[in-house]
Amino acid sequence: MPIPDSRRPAPQPRQLQCETCGTEHQLTIHAITAMGAAGGDLVTVSYTCNDCSLFQEHLAYASDVAAALHQVRWMAQVIMFGDDYIHCGFPMEEAEFEIERLCYRSSNSGSGLSAVCLPTRVLRCRCGFQLEVPE
Repeated sequence: MPIPDSRRPAPQPRQLQCETCGTEHQLTIHAITAMGAAGGDLVTVSYTCNDCSLFQEHLAYASDVAAALHQVRWMAQVIMFGDDYIHCGFPMEEAEFEIERLCYRSSNSGSGLSAVCLPTRVLRCRCGFQLEVPE
């Protein structure tokens, strides 16, 4: 097992900005995850540049992300904010627990279908939008 290199600097928080284009305003934010109490004001933020399609995820200060949310023009239809899924500006609420059956065909199993059961949660927004996410 490799020993962690204590000389390697810890990742530093960065501004929300495309590394390729340099734009701050052509970003679609996908997720914001708090680092926990020990992280203080730090969050992990993920976003895509609408100009060059570069996806990025990195540490940022929560205050910088909050400021960027007021300036950003696009947001994913559903954004993950910590453990919550946000649509229409409000956290979606759990509707019920469901089991979804996924089928696939494997080259080893001949012509038959194999099934996989995946536990999911159904989330609903106040506007009626519904999303099914893995448990």
